[in-house]
Amino acid sequence: MTTASWSSRLRHDSDATFREWGSELAGKMAVVGLVQTSDTGQINWTTVARAGVNTEAGYEIWRFNDTLQSTAPIYMRVGYGTGSTATHPRLQFTVGTGSDGAGVITGTALSTARAASGGAVQTGDTARQSYMCAVDGFFGFNWKVGSGGSEASFFVCRTADSTGAATATGAMVSWGNGSIANAARQAMRFATTAIAYTAQTSVDNAALALNPQAVTSTVVGSDLQVFLGWTITPRAEPLFGVCGVLTGEITAGSTFTATLIGTTSRTFLVWSSVGGPFGSISAGSAGGLSTAMLWE
Repeated sequence: MTTASWSSRLRHDSDATFREWGSELAGKMAVVGLVQTSDTGQINWTTVARAGVNTEAGYEIWRFNDTLQSTAPIYMRVGYGTGSTATHPRLQFTVGTGSDGAGVITGTALSTARAASGGAVQTGDTARQSYMCAVDGFFGFNWKVGSGGSEASFFVCRTADSTGAATATGAMVSWGNGSIANAARQAMRFATTAIAYTAQTSVDNAALALNPQAVTSTVVGSDLQVFLGWTITPRAEPLFGVCGVLTGEITAGSTFTATLIGTTSRTFLVWSSVGGPFGSISAGSAGGLSTAMLWE
């Protein structure tokens, strides 16, 4: 598994431009190591037409390809379509532990598809930066940075043990739809007794980390601090694939190394603040945390 970084336009004003951004995103998921399933009825990027308003044009089913897939499988349904106006691109995700072979996510799963973008007109040719990474136990991306309400953020991160290695206990799913204040999270437990916990959609309830006293500087000597994220299973467990950084202390798109869990230092990349808040304060506000994801 690996990373992908690219810059290209985002347009959604014709069949051709819809096919352009959709097939591009699908291609990048294959590049970073996800596996597309053989489910029937998946989207055909050669012939598909742009969908009508608030409608899906088609879907794909992707799965993890890590060492835990055989015991704690993760499947993702990606829905491609149109948002609230004809020129709004829309992405929706449903995550679960199986697929029925015909595009329906099964097992322990999100109750409904969750929108990761779809709220701004896209008719221009300005290049937009995107980042994507998949490693054992983690998949995430920050898509089309700077495209306003159409910018998307998404990750699935498995639980981890005390060394930082992914475990089969459960996972955290996060999605954002292009607003600094908009991000939502849903914890999932795969081990007995399996459960998809209630999705949290407010900044406070969806927080993954705590910035004590809402500090506005993390500098200690020559170091900057990062903030460990958490999920529930219902036991509180740390997230190894993402962390929080004080907005503005590390520039979006920059990388850094940190040792979150255990003794192994790993590389992370900072999302834009529009990717959604990591803590209980909106990213971009004083004391707010932006998300950084694994970049390896």
